[in-house]
Amino acid sequence: MKNRINKELISNIEISEEMKNALYKDCIKGRRTSDFTFRYSTALSIAIIVAVFGFVSIGASAAIIGVKARLEGMSEEEYAGYKYEVDNDTFISVDEGESRELTDAEIRKIIELERDYYDKNVFPENEMAHLKSKSELSDDQLAYVEEDNLVYLPEKDMDDEQILEYIDHNAKKRYVNIQGLKAEGIEPGVGMALESTPIEAGSAESKAKDAAEKLIKEFYGEKTDDSWIVLVGYFEPETEEDTAVYSLNFFRPGIGYATEYTIRLKADDLSPVLINQNGYMIDKDAKHYSLEEAESKAAEGEEEMEKILAKHFGFGEPDSVTHYTDSYAEEDSTTAFIDYEFVYGDTTVYLLYRIEDGRLISFSKR
Repeated sequence: MKNRINKELISNIEISEEMKNALYKDCIKGRRTSDFTFRYSTALSIAIIVAVFGFVSIGASAAIIGVKARLEGMSEEEYAGYKYEVDNDTFISVDEGESRELTDAEIRKIIELERDYYDKNVFPENEMAHLKSKSELSDDQLAYVEEDNLVYLPEKDMDDEQILEYIDHNAKKRYVNIQGLKAEGIEPGVGMALESTPIEAGSAESKAKDAAEKLIKEFYGEKTDDSWIVLVGYFEPETEEDTAVYSLNFFRPGIGYATEYTIRLKADDLSPVLINQNGYMIDKDAKHYSLEEAESKAAEGEEEMEKILAKHFGFGEPDSVTHYTDSYAEEDSTTAFIDYEFVYGDTTVYLLYRIEDGRLISFSKR
């Protein structure tokens, strides 16, 4: 990967440019864990602000209230079992705590059934088994084993019931972890995000949230509601040349593969410096092209991106345009994206273009 990175997206992380590029690529693909780190990005986990999903308590939908009731209704014995798991979890990434990696088919099914779980209160018929030792495991059983603190996945792909149990297990573990953090005095929006950042009506944060939601609707056709987790951060300028920025993340409760939106806005006028969509399906559901095929699509993509920059951001003729077809290349030398840099005087605009449908995935500028 070339030594390039959007400074607006990842700043003040004392790691190499190569690692920042790797992190940026992981962000685009939504490879983050459900609780503590970016999934697959173990080397960078310490440098990243942690996000732990909770549930909104004011204005929450009936479905979310149903999930909350389920989690709060755990028996003392079940709660103690999850507390043991949380207390003994020393893994950096979620994958390290499981007996094997999830397959693409399982991930796709998780994304689908998470919406049934959280939005429709479709729960598993049974609870995931908690066993003392690995010797208790039966063939193709899904279970958490205390002996080595691992979740054992069946050798074959999980069926729908097992995937619901897996989703339920992660939700309960997350809930128990949140209760422990709250007991330590860690509140939403302070140090670690436990649930949506509290926002007062009419406040500057509320106006930033409204502006971000309009951008998500405008560029991605997504309408958020009270089932979404919304994190709002505020970054002070570091130098006289910098400006204060609101950073907003929108995502739905889940294991961490589904779509997430990141919006960064200048605090003074709420103009965007970053509009980004990421998630497992952004890449996995897209058609991939050879690098030669991608190169042949570059001129068409440049034309489409220039139209978007003119229509939505008021940019005119660029001073220069550079594109890269290998920035997000897979091991088989295919890619779903083309990366563009448009230069307008002292301003550089970065765009990520998905080839298959000519869609803007990410916009940022510096």
